[in-house]
Amino acid sequence: MTRRKLLNIALTLAVLVAIVGLYRLTPTQKDIQEPVAVKGIVGRAVQTPRFDLTIEGVRVGKKLRIPESTPDRDSLTDFVVLDAVVSATREPIHLASVQIRAADGTTYLGANRNGLDQIDLTGIQLSPGIPVHGSFVVEMPADKLPGAIVQVMEKAVLNDLEPQATVPLGSGRPDVQDVVALTPASDS
Repeated sequence: MTRRKLLNIALTLAVLVAIVGLYRLTPTQKDIQEPVAVKGIVGRAVQTPRFDLTIEGVRVGKKLRIPESTPDRDSLTDFVVLDAVVSATREPIHLASVQIRAADGTTYLGANRNGLDQIDLTGIQLSPGIPVHGSFVVEMPADKLPGAIVQVMEKAVLNDLEPQATVPLGSGRPDVQDVVALTPASDS
């Protein structure tokens, strides 16, 4: 083989390697459209451009007690109650997307039970600079909580590049109570 053929082969291989490398580094459509994760930890405020969120604690129960509503709600799994403080930062908003992603990748959405829309934080309009204390409720098996991550966003759909507060819930197993009681969301 001549020196020129070896040089052509080497250049061809270099171009192919560069093409494969660029292909792997190019963002996918999913990468472009995913929400932007703003990471935090339990007990500290997660500050996103749209809202501030502090997950203060996690309670788990077999039944859920909603104020001024009877009977207690039952679940085939468990009720996970995330006690939180949240406030809007720029303009009034609602938090429409609350979910917990388990360590195995399964996603559990916020509970949609009768009466919750008037009590939990997803039913409250948040005003800028006014912290609201309350809870989010998710139905999921308690044994899926170790290693799980809470994900909270303003929008449930059309949320391309929107900020998403993500808070790991830790690796410990939670204590499961018979009944967890909610208190209405309040700014006091």
